[in-house]
Amino acid sequence: EATQFHTKGHPENKMPSKGVQKSDFDDCVQNRTFRTADKRFTVLKNVLVPDANVDDRYRRMDVTIDRDTGRLAECSILEDGKSSKKQKTTDGMDEDMHGENTDYIDCTERMLTPGLVNGHTHSVEHWLRGGIPPLPLEMWIFQLVMNEPRGSKGWFEENSWMETPSAMIAISSLICGIETLLSGGTVIMDHLLCRNVDDVEAAVTAYKALGLRCFVAPMLDDDGTLYHNYCPLAKDAKERLEACNGCGCCGGLDKNGCFRTKKSEYDPEKQARNLKLWEEAVEKFHDPENGVNIAIGPVTCFSVSFGMLKSAAELRKKYDLCGHIHLLETRAQALQSQQFLQDNGCEGSSVKLLEKTGFLSCAGTSLAHGVWLTDEECEIVSKADATIVHNPLSNLRLGSGIAPLRRYKNNGVKVCLGADGSCSSDGQDMLEVVKIANFLPCVETPDYKLWPSPRETYLKLGCENGYHSVNLGGGGKGKRSGGKIEKGCLADVCLWDLTSLALLPKTDPLGLLARGSRAQGAGCGSTLAECWVNGKRVVEKGEIVGCNVKLLRKILADAQNYIHEEGKALRPESSDLTRRAEKEYRAALCLPIENDVAATMTKKGHIPPLPPILFPQDRTIYDSTI
Repeated sequence: EATQFHTKGHPENKMPSKGVQKSDFDDCVQNRTFRTADKRFTVLKNVLVPDANVDDRYRRMDVTIDRDTGRLAECSILEDGKSSKKQKTTDGMDEDMHGENTDYIDCTERMLTPGLVNGHTHSVEHWLRGGIPPLPLEMWIFQLVMNEPRGSKGWFEENSWMETPSAMIAISSLICGIETLLSGGTVIMDHLLCRNVDDVEAAVTAYKALGLRCFVAPMLDDDGTLYHNYCPLAKDAKERLEACNGCGCCGGLDKNGCFRTKKSEYDPEKQARNLKLWEEAVEKFHDPENGVNIAIGPVTCFSVSFGMLKSAAELRKKYDLCGHIHLLETRAQALQSQQFLQDNGCEGSSVKLLEKTGFLSCAGTSLAHGVWLTDEECEIVSKADATIVHNPLSNLRLGSGIAPLRRYKNNGVKVCLGADGSCSSDGQDMLEVVKIANFLPCVETPDYKLWPSPRETYLKLGCENGYHSVNLGGGGKGKRSGGKIEKGCLADVCLWDLTSLALLPKTDPLGLLARGSRAQGAGCGSTLAECWVNGKRVVEKGEIVGCNVKLLRKILADAQNYIHEEGKALRPESSDLTRRAEKEYRAALCLPIENDVAATMTKKGHIPPLPPILFPQDRTIYDSTI
C-alpha cells in the first residue's frame, strides 16, 4: 500500500541532489510483507528459556506462537524431552495447534527471550549521529536543533523547517527501528520532534512497515521564545545586570546580549496548536491492537507550562494514553527545577510539577533519564507507579551523570532501559544498552552481592519493566501484557542462535548475550535468528522482513554529504547564538569563562560571592556542588 505522508516543499523533479523523497521510502518497503504463508501457529520445540526469577536457571520448553491473536498460546515445560507441565489454553484451540495449521521449529540450539523495550529514543537524530563533538546536553541540543535536516543549517538552510519533506522522518525511523529489532527490541518509544501530523504519519508508517510495536510521542511544548529555556540561569545574573547597567557586555541570551534573569514566557496560541496536534494524531493513528500507539510527549518540565501539562494529562485520561517526558536528565536541569518551578506548590521540583498537574498519576507514564531525583522525588514516582527510563549511553556521552539504580531500587522505583537518540548514544543497539546498564552499578558499591545479574538487567529492566513503562505489564493476566514467556502474553519474542560465534563457547547463554559482544563477519552467524512482534515474524534468519536494507543503505549514502565536506563546525563557537548560550551555561555551572567581565566585577566588589548550591554526590565522580 502506497504511503500518504506529504512531499510538500520540493516536488520530486525539483528536489536538490541531496536529501530523501517519499519514493525512496516506498522503494525500501514495497513488496516487503510479513510471511502470509506462515501457518497460524508456530511451535518452538525444545527451546532454551532463561528463568525470569532465578539466576543461572534455564528450562527447556515448547512455546506456541499464535499469529492471529498475537499471543503465546501455549508454554510447556519439558523434562527429558517430554512435557511435564503445560500451560494449556482454555479456548478450544488445542486441536488446531497440533494439526495442519501449525509449523514446528527445532530449537535445540536456540534460546528464547521476551523482546526488549527501547523505552526512549528520538528517531530523527539518526541524520546527525556521530557528528556532534563532546558537549553537555545544554550545548549539544543547540547543535542538534540547528543542524538536523529541518534546522536553520539543515538541508534547505533557512527554509529547512518548512521545506524538508516528512520522508526524512520515515527514513530515519526505519534505521531506528531496524537497529532496535536486530538487537532484540520489540517495542520502541519514539519521542518525536514534529512539525505537523504528516511528520507523525511518516514515523508511524515506517514502524508499521517493520512490524515493530511503536509508541510515537509527538514532542511538543508551548515555549514563547525558542532556545531560552534550554539553559539554567546564572546565579549571579541579576548582579551582573545591575553592575553593567544592561549594556550586554556579558554576552548572554537575553535582549542586547544580557544574561537572562527569568525563564521565558509561554505562548497560549502555540499551546492550543500543539494540543490539537496531539489529539489529531491520536484520532488518526492510535491503533493499539495492531501495535501502533500515540503517546503524549511534552519536551521537559521547563518548556511546557503548568496549564499545558494539565491539558496533556486530561488528553491521556480521555483516550487512555501513555505519557512520556524528559525528567532531570542533568545537574543543570536539577538547577532549573529550583529556579523555574517555585509556583503552584511545586517547591522547585519537576516531579512535584508532574504530580500537581496529574500527568504523573496516569497509567503508562515513563520518565526519560531521571538521573538527578532526590529521595523524596523517588517516593513520589514510586507511589505513582511511573517508570524511569535509564539511558546509560547518552548519560555518559553527554556527561549527564550515572543514574543511581541501586538507590532507585531501594526506593521502590521501577527502571527500564532506553537507547536515547542516535546523536547522543550513538545508535539503537539495545544489547549495548543492556551491557553498560549491567556494568555501571558495580561502581556504586563495593558490596558485590548487590551488583545486578544479567537476568536482572536484561529480563527485569529490559523486558518486564519495559513493558510496564508502556502500560503493557502484568505478565499474562492483563488484557494486553508482555515482557515474559508465559501463556497469554504478547507474542513479542526473540529467538537467539546458540551456535553463533558471539554465544560460544557454551557457558551462560544469557550472560553472553547481555554482557558479550557480537562479531560481524558473515561466517560468524547472526546472533538473532528470528523475531516475532504481535505474533508476526519480523526478523527471519537474521534478516529484517519489512525493509530492503541494502537499498536503504544506498539511499542513506546518497542523502547527504559528510559534515566536513559541508564545511560545518558543530561547536559552540560556530555561531553567535551558541557562543552566548555557552557563556550563560558556563556561568550557571560556575565554570571558568574566558575574558569574563563578571570576574573583574567580582574582584572590584560589584558582584558579591554567592552561597553554593548543593546536589546529590552519587551521580558524578566530581563534586556536584555549584
